[in-house]
Amino acid sequence: MKNTITVHNVSLKNLRHHQSRTLLTVGTVALAVALIFVVLTYFYSDDQRSKREAINELGAYHVQYEHLLPEQQQAIENNPKIKKHYVSYISKNVKSDTFEKLNINMAISYIEGINEGLIQLMQGRAPVTDDEIVLDKWVIEELGFSPNIGVVIPLNLQVMNAGETEHITKKFKLVGIIDDIAVRKTVRAGLMFISQNLSRQYSPNPDVVLFALLNSDFNASSTAHKIGEGSQLKDDQIQLNERYNGAYEQNPLSILKVTIVVFVIIISAAMVIYNIFNIYISEQIRLFGMMKAIGMTPNQLRKMILTEGLIISLVGSSMGLLLGVGGSAAFIPFLGHMASGGSELYVQLSPNIACIALITGLILVVFSVYIPAKKVGGITEIAAIRYNPAEDLGKKRHKTKKKFKNSFSGFTLVLAQLIRYRKRTWVTITSITLTGLIFVVTGSILSSININNMAGSMVPGDYKLSTAAYRGTDVNLDLLNNKVINQVDAITGVKTVLTEMYDVLIYNKQDAQLHLKDLAGIRNPEIQTDIYAYDDALMTNTIKRLGKDDSMLMELRNGDNLIAIAEDGSYHVGDKIRMAQYGEGKKEREFTIVGVLPNYVTYKGDSSEGGVLIAHQDLFKRLGLDQRIKQISVLVDQGQQGKVEQTLKGIANTDRRITFTSFQEIYQEFNGMKKVLQLAANGLISALMIISIFNLINSNLTSMNSRKREISLIEAIGLSRSQLILQLGSEGLMVILISLLFTFSLGIPAGYFGVEIFKQSAAYVQYQLPMTAMLTLLFAYFTVQIGTTFYMQWRLSKESLMERIRFSE
Repeated sequence: MKNTITVHNVSLKNLRHHQSRTLLTVGTVALAVALIFVVLTYFYSDDQRSKREAINELGAYHVQYEHLLPEQQQAIENNPKIKKHYVSYISKNVKSDTFEKLNINMAISYIEGINEGLIQLMQGRAPVTDDEIVLDKWVIEELGFSPNIGVVIPLNLQVMNAGETEHITKKFKLVGIIDDIAVRKTVRAGLMFISQNLSRQYSPNPDVVLFALLNSDFNASSTAHKIGEGSQLKDDQIQLNERYNGAYEQNPLSILKVTIVVFVIIISAAMVIYNIFNIYISEQIRLFGMMKAIGMTPNQLRKMILTEGLIISLVGSSMGLLLGVGGSAAFIPFLGHMASGGSELYVQLSPNIACIALITGLILVVFSVYIPAKKVGGITEIAAIRYNPAEDLGKKRHKTKKKFKNSFSGFTLVLAQLIRYRKRTWVTITSITLTGLIFVVTGSILSSININNMAGSMVPGDYKLSTAAYRGTDVNLDLLNNKVINQVDAITGVKTVLTEMYDVLIYNKQDAQLHLKDLAGIRNPEIQTDIYAYDDALMTNTIKRLGKDDSMLMELRNGDNLIAIAEDGSYHVGDKIRMAQYGEGKKEREFTIVGVLPNYVTYKGDSSEGGVLIAHQDLFKRLGLDQRIKQISVLVDQGQQGKVEQTLKGIANTDRRITFTSFQEIYQEFNGMKKVLQLAANGLISALMIISIFNLINSNLTSMNSRKREISLIEAIGLSRSQLILQLGSEGLMVILISLLFTFSLGIPAGYFGVEIFKQSAAYVQYQLPMTAMLTLLFAYFTVQIGTTFYMQWRLSKESLMERIRFSE
């Protein structure tokens, strides 16, 4: 038998003796570390995906220098801060009618670095001979060819030199295919790479562009500007690769997001651990006083408490890392497609993240137990033995003269207990309120995502057939002509056919300053505005959204009147704007805004710099705008949807340039994305809720132990079983009610303002009171409280009344 016992041994015995406290604390630390690990791993994995996408979309370079003179090109190439550089010759004097008719903004050039670090082709190689080209996959399909290497594609070219234009029809062999990039495809910006020899033949004096990859990603944007300025370049000649730089440079907004999430997790866990140890110290303060009386020093007492915390943190953090790895493997790929990228999201584990999570768990517990440990070390032996938890240490009790009541209620006892342990009470209330606030605000934002608005803005009816916004009057590109419209209208089950036209108007620059934002960022000399023309049926539906009657339909038919799509108050009813038709020498015409609609009513994808306007088709006829139908939407009888869908798909399959879209498919896609987002958010919040529930359970069990003798004495003089259960549960219920009162009072307004902020970037949202989140909070906490109450009653029933009366804290 040992004659001495170490502080370490005492700490281990305390942990084993107080099993419920140990398990609750270990569970809290494990959950906190697991959450931190999963959150950091998710952001790290998404960051790695963003880097892969940045390279795939625009190439591995930080900056491109444009319109270079020979001496500028040489100076940049010789700069020691540049790791790699690639030269491109842009043939701006070469255009193609073939692409212009399809409304494809085609960049024709020779470029270095194909399959050698700058651009990775989907298939094939770089062009070498004069009759070889590389094209985007979607451009090949738009031209009506299959995306296969070796296909011969004839193109009509216009080569302008010395003021003369030469028209050439040349056949090219496809030797390389560029994978589709959503951003370029959406804005219809294509790439056509030709050989160096053909580029020099057509463009003796090409526009020289140099793509540069710097030695370091740190502060790359600033470095790229300094290199350009040192080579005598103007600001408009220095074009940063924002996609690549944004992925590789540290993004302050992303860092802020991670910091806020981790901070909330740490605070939630720290409050629980602090409360657990503070209650433990209060319960055992007399024992600690006796330890000091038999020779234990204050430093040894503090060391004992800190050692307990350190052991708990090591065990909890280790468990948390294991939970975090498992949670990351299950959670991150499932959530992957919800992030900004479109490619697969793989779990990217990092030893640095594991170290950060482990160290955070250690620091979390040490700091949480430091104040209770300091409290133990500072108390004197006599004060510890005489300790009364109703009084703060070192403070005198102020006596008040009050008459003793002849009777008192159970509520009085509960209220007295809450006041007696007011510090513990407020920590528990704060913990529950913090979790509840996050739950309610998140619930407000998620419930505001209106899937009907999102899907309805893209598909006005049940189904639609659409084509790209081709310019000009080429009848070969009139894909949705009268024959197709009549064919659709004749389908059994089709109730209504809705049609849209499309064209572009040029905004008057003075008027644009009044209604458009970021004019400084518009590089095109002409500010283009997308204008869509609706038929009577579709326009009538749109007018109903404005709360107007048929008189507005007549205004739109007969006058130069438009409806603006805007969210930010940039347009108001009655505004006058001047615009001209697309093309040289066109006169401006004044239009009147008669209505303003939010974006979720009619989604048009990425619009031109001048925004989106809606007109009646009669206006297109009067002005001679493009009257080809670009979109057909149909409303269908309920019982005929399957047959109509198959027929419309058959029409779309006859020409790959026609796209079929279903409202239900769009709805299911968006709804699935919303469910994944809800699952991710609720998973994180549920873990925080479990941490706060640990606090509530610990508070309840501690309260029962501290009141065991008091309740037993009352039970001895006639307290019934139902009254006993009410006594045990009332304290927790009052804590929950006070917490939820704070939660709903603060959370509902905060949720409303959160939705308003979210609405600035997502016009389809509409605020909804988060009833589901509120009911979930009520159900979760009250269920836990009821279960804990019956557990405490069961615990008390295991002891006799005399044993409980003899119980001493």
